[in-house]
Amino acid sequence: MKVREANHQLAAVMTRASVSNKGLARRVQDVATSHGADIRCDHVSVKRWLDGMHPRGVTPHFIAEALSRKLGERVSVRDIGMIYAEAAPLKPLSQQHAQSDHFDGDVTVLVAGDLSANPQVIDCDVSPDAWNNSMVTWLVSPMPAPRKSSNDGLITATSVEAIRETTAMFAQLDYRFGGGHARSTVVQYIAMEIEPLLKSVSSETPIGKAFLSETAAMLRLAAWMAYDTGRHGLAQRYMTKALSLACEADNRMLGGRILAGMSHQANYLGQYAAAANLARAAQQGANGAATPTAMALFHAMEARALASQGDEAGCSRALSNAERWFESRNPDEDPTWLKYFDEAELAAEFAHCFRDLGHANRARDKVLESMELSESLYVRSLSFVRTILASSHVIEGDLERGIAVACEVVTTVADLRSARTRRYVRDFMKELARYRNDPVVREFRSFAEARLAQGRWDAR
Repeated sequence: MKVREANHQLAAVMTRASVSNKGLARRVQDVATSHGADIRCDHVSVKRWLDGMHPRGVTPHFIAEALSRKLGERVSVRDIGMIYAEAAPLKPLSQQHAQSDHFDGDVTVLVAGDLSANPQVIDCDVSPDAWNNSMVTWLVSPMPAPRKSSNDGLITATSVEAIRETTAMFAQLDYRFGGGHARSTVVQYIAMEIEPLLKSVSSETPIGKAFLSETAAMLRLAAWMAYDTGRHGLAQRYMTKALSLACEADNRMLGGRILAGMSHQANYLGQYAAAANLARAAQQGANGAATPTAMALFHAMEARALASQGDEAGCSRALSNAERWFESRNPDEDPTWLKYFDEAELAAEFAHCFRDLGHANRARDKVLESMELSESLYVRSLSFVRTILASSHVIEGDLERGIAVACEVVTTVADLRSARTRRYVRDFMKELARYRNDPVVREFRSFAEARLAQGRWDAR
């Protein structure tokens, strides 16, 4: 008879989490309940797991999720010595949603699944229907029923300020180092500092609305980081949750910003019609409640989508609207999460549109304007526009100058944890196909491939 080997990996994680056998059993049952499942376990069950017994079904995922919540960091079934369970992942998130009546429960499922690396959460696909549902909900659905709480005294002005300042801090790291740099830390913060308080929030009080708004802003940042690292389905789900909270808080401007983010992602994924409609929904739903800066952003997103479709006349109108709104802005009126959209960002939006419409000269001029106005903090944005500059030089026939700029971009991008910047470099390399026999191009390709391979990169 085969003797079971003790599960030392599970024991080590439990020790690090300072959780007893009884405590873990209780947490596993709580996780199962949040997924609509009924798991019977107690301290004896945990003792058997530690002795090497393999729990069946999705129980290993619930164990990993329970420890993830306790530690506030990613714990996978592999980490707890239950690698066999990777072949039986949790059911799709869409099925979990149907079992959850409250948004805070959805946040729990999403964040816990992210931290525990549940493949059905972190590797899920994008759903075009979800974008359509978001637009309909935003434009025609009534306000959700008020969120009531008998314990709303836990939410204070300090709670709101802490989330706002933390979001701003992480946003700066995102601009400078890419979405993969601190993404897991943002998710941990949501799990440890925000999610436990959601049940205590009332949407009927000013402080409750402020808390929900700042939470939505942080979820939007988590979505943007997931998008930047190429986890598109996960990003879409974070954005959907952020929009739900913005609706509860009746924050029309923030809701518009989230829809604009959805538009940006849809355009990146080649869903151009959806991108244009999402940007228009942002404009319509926030008109009269958003600052001129926000409205300029929403019109710029529409312009990007129309440029991708080759609609030069429509793009020109949208850009003119963006410029008109931007000229009337007062930056002091803008919330913290909108401060990044300045003159340099608007010029960069113009550059992207002109590039997609095939106007290399105009794109180059707007890139140079953006670079001159941009702060050094925005490393990722500068990488985008500098890649456009390199392309413009190549299109104009100045191959060596374009390659020189691209070499500088590659050096920067190699150290950014951003899938999007790497895609820009790959797209530029495709543009060099007709010059593939040129020694300068061959040398650049070798340099780029080697440098990007050396750079730090992962999707977390």
